[in-house]
Amino acid sequence: MKRVLLVVVLGLVAGGGCKKSSVPTAPTDMVRTSPDGMLSPGGRGVVDGGEVEVAGLIKAIHEDSGRLVVTFASNQPTRSVLCRVEAGQAAAAGNLAAGQLVAMHGLSRGQSGGNPVLEPCRVVWAGPPPGTKPADGRDVLRAARSLEMCRVPLLVDGLRRGGRKLPDGKPMTEAAFRQQEPARAERLDAAEKKARAELASVGLTALSCDHPLLHVLQRCETASGPDTPGVECDSPYVKEILALLTR
Repeated sequence: MKRVLLVVVLGLVAGGGCKKSSVPTAPTDMVRTSPDGMLSPGGRGVVDGGEVEVAGLIKAIHEDSGRLVVTFASNQPTRSVLCRVEAGQAAAAGNLAAGQLVAMHGLSRGQSGGNPVLEPCRVVWAGPPPGTKPADGRDVLRAARSLEMCRVPLLVDGLRRGGRKLPDGKPMTEAAFRQQEPARAERLDAAEKKARAELASVGLTALSCDHPLLHVLQRCETASGPDTPGVECDSPYVKEILALLTR
């Protein structure tokens, strides 16, 4: 029963295509970050009561006062991000494993012992359990090409979340980005077209541009900027996907 529930939960974000004109649809006030991002000075814009998507490697899962708590690994051995799992997701969270790459949504609830707390938390996506590897590697190819297909939407989404606006004060749009940086947009569009064709040739559909894995990959690929990458970037699963990106 636990396995079935986990599959249902993870299936909520796994599907969907990435269209060139689609900007990720997550709430603009939701902070997407890594555990190390939340642990950095200022918490990368996380405010008390605000919605957060944290994606990283599980350090441990334990029970506290009848609730499951997922702790995330970070570059700070004595600190972590704590996710107190909502009651309805106990089975799904209990099926996860240490070292597994996951994304969870929750509300920021201050700190406990110097560690940021999210509560209630729910699992929105989980990668393969550590030590497992699909026989054909299709999910790795799908993730790499999906990132290449979503370059422009993800870039514009990042600019908007970073506060970049148009001269009239309105949020940045894809059309404005293409007008401001035509050469770069043309290069990214060519890569998107090539990636889409490759996925179609092997019968695969792209991940949604809103998929948590794509944001993890983007952080790990740049390894800089406001979205601080962390230990998850050194996981075999992430490194295998990044190795497939077209340079």
